[in-house]
Parts: sequence; structure tokens; C-alpha cells
Amino acid sequence: MLLIQVNCSRCGLRFSICRRCWRGQAYCSDECRSAGGILTHRNAQRRYRQTSKGRCAHREAERRRRMRLSKKTVDDVSSTVHTLQYKISSSYGRSLFRKRAKIGGRSRCHFCGKYGTVVDRFPRRGYG
Repeated sequence: MLLIQVNCSRCGLRFSICRRCWRGQAYCSDECRSAGGILTHRNAQRRYRQTSKGRCAHREAERRRRMRLSKKTVDDVSSTVHTLQYKISSSYGRSLFRKRAKIGGRSRCHFCGKYGTVVDRFPRRGYG
């Protein structure tokens, strides 16, 4: 089985992936993908806000927010339920994977776990 090695776009972790699992991945985990997507969206919003259309949209949104805050509302504080949500980080599992990625000179696919040899790129398939 052939594997290629990919660097995660967010954390820089180098992981191997087989042809069967390869879908153009740029991130090593769901955690990195969501954090990378947030960062990409934040950069796009920053560029948009620097345009005249973006400044106008931001100005209108702030005006709507101020109008909403200025309205008087009555809220019974004792009936408001606050829930705490805890998220367990998957960095512990990734650190274990880093230690076990290479065994005996062979690498392992990050997603399906099958062993194989690392190549620079997958060879072309011969169709027809």
C-alpha cells in the first residue's frame, strides 16, 4: 500500500494517508479543521470590512445592535437556566499517534490505520 505524507495546515503535524482515504485533506483532525476554518473566515471578514461595502454593512449592523440593546426588557433572573458545556480535547490522542506513526520504517495511514510505504506522490493510474 502506498502512502503520501501531508503537513497539517494548522498545527504542522506531518501525517501519512493512503490513496483510498485521500480526499485532498489539509488538516489532521476535526479540531484543526474547525479552528482552521474559523481562522480563514476571520481573515476573509477582515478583508471584507476594509472595503466600502463592508464598512457600510458593519455600520448598519452596529446600529441595529444598539437599537436592540436600548429596548427595555423584563427578565426573571431566577428562571434563566445556565448550562455548562465541557469539551474534551483530542490532543492526547494525537500525541499518542505521533509516537506510533512509524514502526519498523513503515508508516501508517492516519485515518484507516493500514501500514504502507511512503512515496512523494501517488503514481498515475493507467486507464484503458
